[in-house]
Amino acid sequence: MKRVYSLKGKKSYSKVFVKGRKKKGKGVVVFVLKDNTIEETDNQGNIKKIKVGISISKKIGKANKRNLLKRRVRSICHELLNDMNDGLSVIVKPYPESLYMSYSELKSDIEGLFRYTGVINEKS
Repeated sequence: MKRVYSLKGKKSYSKVFVKGRKKKGKGVVVFVLKDNTIEETDNQGNIKKIKVGISISKKIGKANKRNLLKRRVRSICHELLNDMNDGLSVIVKPYPESLYMSYSELKSDIEGLFRYTGVINEKS
C-alpha cells in the first residue's frame, strides 16, 4: 500500500479512535471516521482521499507475529483500496484471535466489516 494512503500521527489516530464508529468482527475491530479534512497531497487524479491505519497491540505476541499480522492486514487493505469510498479515515485493529485465522478468513472478516461500516459499497 502506498504511503499516501497511510494514517500518520498520534493526533490522527486519537481522533479516529475517539470520534469514529467502531465495529467488531471475529478477530478484528474497525474504526471509521468520515473526515473531510484529508488534503490531497498530489495533483494526480488517481489518488483517493482515504487514510488507513493499522494498530497492533503487544498482546498479539512477539515482533515477528505482530509483523506477520500487519503485513496480512496491509495486503488485504491494498486489495480492497479500489473499492473504498473517499473521505474516510479507517483504523484496523486485529485481536489475538486473528493470528490463528487463515488469510482468507481474515480477508472475509475485514471485507465484511468494511461493507457494514460503509468503507466499501455493496457489490451490484
